Amino acid sequence: MSLSRYDGGEVAAVLDHPHGLRAGLRRLWDVWDDLPIGLGYDPSGSLRKLEEVDTHRAWDALHVLVTGHPNEDYENVSGDPPACDVVMGGLVMNETGEGSLMHVPRLLRPDRVRAVDGFLRGMDRDALIRERHAYLKEIQPYSFEGWGRLLSGEAWDMVEHGVLAKVFDTVREFYARATAGGNAVIKEIG
Repeated sequence: MSLSRYDGGEVAAVLDHPHGLRAGLRRLWDVWDDLPIGLGYDPSGSLRKLEEVDTHRAWDALHVLVTGHPNEDYENVSGDPPACDVVMGGLVMNETGEGSLMHVPRLLRPDRVRAVDGFLRGMDRDALIRERHAYLKEIQPYSFEGWGRLLSGEAWDMVEHGVLAKVFDTVREFYARATAGGNAVIKEIG
């Protein structure tokens, strides 16, 4: 999953469409999707990427960690806001507002970004990981196992290898910066 932050005012201006929010989201998709690779901005000046982070293959385990809900079908968001907004929630950026969670960008406006930030700040990462490690092992989110091998040949998982804690911290710090900047966030799982 990649998370990108953008100026909240710039995003609001792109969303302000005479045909309503759906049309505005489609316009945002068009501007976002056309950003030159490696430049991180739209030359028209309507959207500039301020930062991007990538959770790589840990997005599904992070979702289960913060929501307690497995993602069973990759079509519907599981869990309640603001927990589900950390990874999977948000406004779908296409004409219909529907689509798979995979490769369909989702927008969190600044108010939802603040809610996610407050939610993550209130979590004790280590206690949460201890509490949910057995559950994560049981349900096996995407790519949870295989982060290394013990001498016995047993595979380490994301918790045992420290990957999930690191990704949690990266995402929490990202949302804190986005909140401080009054930013909107666009996420894409791919």
